[in-house]
Amino acid sequence: SKFKAIWEPVNYKEDIRLLDVYFVSKDEGWVTGAAGTILHTKDGGNQWTAELGGDSHAQGDELKHAFFTNPTHGWAQSWNALFRSTDGENWQRVGDDVRGDVYFVSDVKGFRAYGGKILTTDDGGNKWREVLTCRAKMEIQGLIRDKNCDVWALNFPSPMVGYAMGDARILAKTEDGGATWNIHVGAEEPGDQRVYDVFFLDENNGFQVRSGAKMFRTSDGGQTWQGVVAKLEPGNPKVKFADHEVGWSCLGTTWAYTVDAGKHWTTRQIRFPAPVAACYGVADVAALL
Repeated sequence: SKFKAIWEPVNYKEDIRLLDVYFVSKDEGWVTGAAGTILHTKDGGNQWTAELGGDSHAQGDELKHAFFTNPTHGWAQSWNALFRSTDGENWQRVGDDVRGDVYFVSDVKGFRAYGGKILTTDDGGNKWREVLTCRAKMEIQGLIRDKNCDVWALNFPSPMVGYAMGDARILAKTEDGGATWNIHVGAEEPGDQRVYDVFFLDENNGFQVRSGAKMFRTSDGGQTWQGVVAKLEPGNPKVKFADHEVGWSCLGTTWAYTVDAGKHWTTRQIRFPAPVAACYGVADVAALL
């Protein structure tokens, strides 16, 4: 291989289980984890500052999901609680019983999907309103049925165009910034078609990871999907791209990468000090935890 990756440990002294990572540049990023922990680095992980929690003996929610729009505006989330920062350092709880991983397209406008619904906020997460209840007509074993559906994986390649997926064959798409959503029902295929992760490079080209760690790609905005030859870690691995060409999928001891916009993937088994729970890439730098 003409590419070489050197992984270096950057440790935090407290014995805390870390669950998610998000970097806004090659130097500045955050990780979230158990005991209500949010850690911040400004030097590529050499030094970490606890902005919330950070004590392995403390009582606090497991913060399983992190999302940032820029160095000052970020969100950290447990299974039903949402915390927000407007300066990248101080955090306050916002909203009430916020479930479903959040995805923000600006400092105040965001979305989440939970319980068969897509909800949106215009104030950074304090108040949420429903914009879609998932219901679709689909042919099942030769019969047309009108059934409830559920979505849980969100991605916006632009502030106006967004995708939501979850249940088999279901794709919800917005082209007006989330005001309205159209539900598309895909063709019935062999195997489990549920989608657990989605990432779009632009408004037409994207990837989904289905049950069984199987990757598919689209070049027509989700109308059709083709299988991708890529060996991913069993479970629910996520796919993230640093730019239009370079992408990663990391979970457990498996690291898969592409340098040609996902046309070809290379997989490596790496003996990390601990199984990888999440990864995030910026430019030519990747962070794992």
